[in-house]
Amino acid sequence: MNLSCRLAAALVAAAIYGCAVKPVSDSPPLPATGPVQAADEQASSAHRSAGAPLASVEGPLPAVDLSPQILFQILAADMALQRGEGGAAWNTYSQLARQTRDPRLARRATEIALGGRALNEATQSARLWQELSPESTQASQTLETLLLASGKLSDVEPMLAARLSRARQAGTLAETYPALQRSLLRSPDRAAAWQMLQRLSATDLNEPQARLARLALASAARDEAAEVSEARAAIALSPASESVLIAATRQIAQSPDGLPEAERVLAEFLEKNPQSVDARDLYARVLLADGQADKARSQFEQALSKSPANPSLLLALAQLSQQDRRFADARRYFEQYLAIPSLPRRDRHLAWIQMAQVAADEGRPDEAFKWLDQVPEGDEYLSAITKRAQLMAKSGQLEAARAVLQKAPATSLSDKALMITAESQLLRDARRNQESFDLLTRGLQEYPDQTDLLYDHAMAAERLDRVDDMEKSMRRLIELRPDHAHAYNALGYSLADRGLRLPEARSLIEKALALSPDDAHIMDSMGWVMFRQNDLEGALKFLRKAYAIRREADIGAHLGEVLWSTGQRDEARAIWRDVKAREPDNTTLQETLSRLNVAL
Repeated sequence: MNLSCRLAAALVAAAIYGCAVKPVSDSPPLPATGPVQAADEQASSAHRSAGAPLASVEGPLPAVDLSPQILFQILAADMALQRGEGGAAWNTYSQLARQTRDPRLARRATEIALGGRALNEATQSARLWQELSPESTQASQTLETLLLASGKLSDVEPMLAARLSRARQAGTLAETYPALQRSLLRSPDRAAAWQMLQRLSATDLNEPQARLARLALASAARDEAAEVSEARAAIALSPASESVLIAATRQIAQSPDGLPEAERVLAEFLEKNPQSVDARDLYARVLLADGQADKARSQFEQALSKSPANPSLLLALAQLSQQDRRFADARRYFEQYLAIPSLPRRDRHLAWIQMAQVAADEGRPDEAFKWLDQVPEGDEYLSAITKRAQLMAKSGQLEAARAVLQKAPATSLSDKALMITAESQLLRDARRNQESFDLLTRGLQEYPDQTDLLYDHAMAAERLDRVDDMEKSMRRLIELRPDHAHAYNALGYSLADRGLRLPEARSLIEKALALSPDDAHIMDSMGWVMFRQNDLEGALKFLRKAYAIRREADIGAHLGEVLWSTGQRDEARAIWRDVKAREPDNTTLQETLSRLNVAL
């Protein structure tokens, strides 16, 4: 009996044993996320059909006799795999695949290498799999993903060009481009991937999905001019498509000075498509980002009237109402949100914690604690404990609140650090800044290089005007976490607020903004350093946007000061009054009003 007819039984055994696989080389194992995980998913789809009827296998199979030697090698490889000897199993399957030219063996070798997160070996096997089964979509896409993960764009470009050519002939470009977009976004070199996509898609510029893929890659490569250009082109090609409009307009809104255009485009679409819930939801969020909270609320409510059990809309309205201190509305929306039967468990627990804050803001502490009591042990349990301690401290039970945090069931290093930082926050809120700093110093002695402790230690030092200590901890944090946007931001803001090394401060904040472009606190810092550098127009732009996103006292105090300095004093007073109504004891506001000799 030939190999094609008898190999399936052996591959069934392989499918059973393909679970725990060790890396097949001495190179460090790859993380179980990202490009390699994507390739693993592609191959796993094939793996699930390892014992399927031969008719389901793509392409011809070789006419090779299944000798006792080949059968023995397959079974021995599977036994090695079961023992965790992935390298030996991969070697055997790779050799057999080359010897027999059977694509199923190459596919199995690819799966084993992926299971061990061995990128080079997986790529070798996937190349052979694709060579032996050129009609297999799974083989091609697995190889494409692995080549992208390796940064081998020159190798993968001809394969992607061939895929697009087939899609043009089949009329399936609209389905192919989203998949291509997902693949290219996994490339470690986003700029090179963007350049490659421009070449690949040059003949498809009249296809909206091609434009959206170009938009996504331009955004990943931080090509802002191209982002907006591609977004506008996509809308022009398909003005009636809600999905295209949403993807493109969202990008326009995030571009510099793009909010007015995004508002106009969405308003025009909604005028023609008033039943569109998703477009109206986005319109509301764009209005909110532009500081038009009342108009945003109206749009959210209109969308909710068409989709009354929409969790995203209910949560947005609940949080907006809470922010505006419209507690009755916040309670009503949270109750509707919690009434959704399919609400995920974690989201429900988070809503209970937010409901506790609403009850506390309404002056009902007993009810607040009842909400927190409902949160079971699990992901949000320590968050509930922290909120309980905060509410206790605000009611004058500071020492009892500290005891709650000290006795919390924190087991991991990160959880222990969380409890220390939460306790330091209670001390800070009580204006016991030295004690807060000392607590964090002791915490770092016990848990050195713990990033949350380093951040809070730096901020505690900053409040005591210990700039050297602040900078030392923040620089160490940046060394450990070069992607920590708030570390760059905090250090840059601290320097800017003191008028120190302003060019360096701005560079630090720009780095933070590049890492987290939608963060209101970083926008506030950018506005503040611009103000210090006498760029009043730029400062106002960033501060207005920051205050629209988060109406926090510190941001409002800064925005008011810049408005005051530009002669817009009525608006400055209005913002300061709003801030004072929210946080009458805010130190930034108090210091600002005192320094400017302003009475509200």
